[in-house]
Amino acid sequence: MHAIRKFSLGFTLIELVIVILIVAIISVIALPKFLKFDRDAQISQLEAIAASIHAQNQITYSKSAIANIEALEGCSFACGNHPYWDITQGEYFIDASGTRLYVSMGYPLPPLTSNATVNNNYRTVFGLPSSDYLFTSVTRHSSATAIVPIKWQEKLNQIKDGNFECHVEYSSPTSIRKYSVKAFTKDC
Repeated sequence: MHAIRKFSLGFTLIELVIVILIVAIISVIALPKFLKFDRDAQISQLEAIAASIHAQNQITYSKSAIANIEALEGCSFACGNHPYWDITQGEYFIDASGTRLYVSMGYPLPPLTSNATVNNNYRTVFGLPSSDYLFTSVTRHSSATAIVPIKWQEKLNQIKDGNFECHVEYSSPTSIRKYSVKAFTKDC
């Protein structure tokens, strides 16, 4: 007698179920790690922005010291015709790569403190385009400006109130405190 040979084409149902289970298990294990990478990337981006602002602030302070305006705040009308006084904006400035960066006590004025020119020049110097970042005030930290990635636009009110932290805060110095820049990453 001749043995009848069956040629199997494809997978059996059991093999298919086992493969699907293995893929499902791998997905369950890998998904949280993938989501953590997204969070880590967001945190790294905010920390890089904070570091960049800090580095630019050091350069700004050095240029302000050279211009002898590191201790000066805004003043009235003409400020004695100082060469680094912009009468149209009412602020002192330094040149940062061809852009006027407005300063007080040697450090950049934060966005939202003055007018559109001051804010736009800040965006230009620090590389924070309006298509990627929003500015808002933070009420829990008086006179702090939050630099918020555009993806958190719907969270602006929570950021203002201190109920959501995934942004960078910048405060220019005053006569009673130093400037500060800090990345808040708790809710990223």
